[in-house]
Amino acid sequence: MSEPLYCVNHPDRETLLRCGKCDRPICTECMVRHPVGLRCPQCAQLKKVPTYDVPARYYLLALAAGLGSSLLCGLFVEVLRMFFSAFFISFLLALGAGAIIGESIGRVTGYKRGRGLQVVAAISVIIGTIAATLLVLAFTFGLGGMVLLPAFLLNPYYWLYPIVAAAVAITRLR
Repeated sequence: MSEPLYCVNHPDRETLLRCGKCDRPICTECMVRHPVGLRCPQCAQLKKVPTYDVPARYYLLALAAGLGSSLLCGLFVEVLRMFFSAFFISFLLALGAGAIIGESIGRVTGYKRGRGLQVVAAISVIIGTIAATLLVLAFTFGLGGMVLLPAFLLNPYYWLYPIVAAAVAITRLR
């Protein structure tokens, strides 16, 4: 009878598995399913897909592009809301704005994707929408008009635009 094998990464675990390339013993936690069989993590050479490997400086670029495009789209929507208060128009504008915001983030990051950029897009849409509302209120009613902001924020209809725009922007960065 042969003596038991122990995982190279976890010496306290007995195993019957071996790497298909280097033949070292590996446990079920260490094994990586590879197209040619089971491999150890060293032989599998797991790497992130370059599209999803986002350096930290790209998040700053994404935030700048997202906030800028979100503020411009938000200003456009807020001005149109003053003249047209139709639900359908706000929904259509949100679809277009979300596409613009997602595309602007994609372009400045070299079309990188990932959960972090999706979070940046959602935050950009919300901050840009609130900032655009503040600017329109200040321009329309003067600085005293900013006291109306809580009334806007408590209105569920107000949140239609940022929620739909954020969803579209997130989808474009998936």
